[in-house]
Amino acid sequence: MVEKWQQKSALVVGFGSIGRRHARVLKEIGVTDVRVCEMMSERQEAAQRDLGIDRLYSTLEEALADKPDTVFICSPTALHIEQATAAVKAGADVMIEKPLCTTLDGVEELKSVASERKAVVMVAHCFRFHEGLVRAKKWLQKGRIGRLVSVRCMFGEYIPEVMPDYLDRYVSKYSGAYELMHDIDLALWFADQCPKRVFGIDGRFSDVPMESPDLVEMLVEFQDRCAASVHLDFFQRARHRRVELFGTEGTIMVEFAKWDECTVSIYEASKRQWTHKQIKTDRDDMFRAENRVFLQACVERSSVPVDIDTGAMAVKVMLAAQQCSKTGRAIEF
Repeated sequence: MVEKWQQKSALVVGFGSIGRRHARVLKEIGVTDVRVCEMMSERQEAAQRDLGIDRLYSTLEEALADKPDTVFICSPTALHIEQATAAVKAGADVMIEKPLCTTLDGVEELKSVASERKAVVMVAHCFRFHEGLVRAKKWLQKGRIGRLVSVRCMFGEYIPEVMPDYLDRYVSKYSGAYELMHDIDLALWFADQCPKRVFGIDGRFSDVPMESPDLVEMLVEFQDRCAASVHLDFFQRARHRRVELFGTEGTIMVEFAKWDECTVSIYEASKRQWTHKQIKTDRDDMFRAENRVFLQACVERSSVPVDIDTGAMAVKVMLAAQQCSKTGRAIEF
């Protein structure tokens, strides 16, 4: 009998907002054995009450002793590498929420252990599965705007509104606007080449009270005649999210500040006109798609679109921007 990915057991580690979303989506797409590891009793109660999850654990050691097939790491970023490594050693395949880590400590060990155990490990950069961004990527690959010269990624939102308890979360302590690093990954994804050097400025520039940066401005120069700018902030009152791709023969823009719709636009020099496409979207569609891809790779023992090295590259660029902000010097790759 051929194994189906719905038959894989899934342990979600951490039942904050992203862990809750993964657990719910896993059940929606047909995974019948979803478990949760969460030390806070009220969150355990929520998992049982809201999602009907009965297999609950207070410690990762206890949860891994029950041998889950897959583990979804949705805990604070500083714990990702340690927990993912433990899960792989316990025999599980692992999905790690973005960012992969806060430092590169332990990444090589995770790679080594995953290779030794032949484990499937994927980093959850879900916007690679956003319908509007996928369409933009396909247009780019088809050469509709010629060779890509410049990428611009912008994301800003007002954290007191989107995360009212942010002062009690790690995001206000050590990651700040870098937590919005999907856009760093998108810049790398669209450029599709290795960085050459990185410039960055970060800090607390607004009146939002937090210890970590509320603003990040970043420039990335790539190896072959391409550059990217990335803007991330936690103080914009009007939520703003856009990706712009500038090529030798045209421009692509994706507006996706809203969760329920996006606009994908393209200007082709050969036609000398803009074409706009509005797309209805569902926020969870990205998570459904990435979870299916991961689980199918677990069944087929195949490669994943965002492996450890890919996730680590986004972190390396982030760390380079942080270092440049401190030293005032560009960081060479």
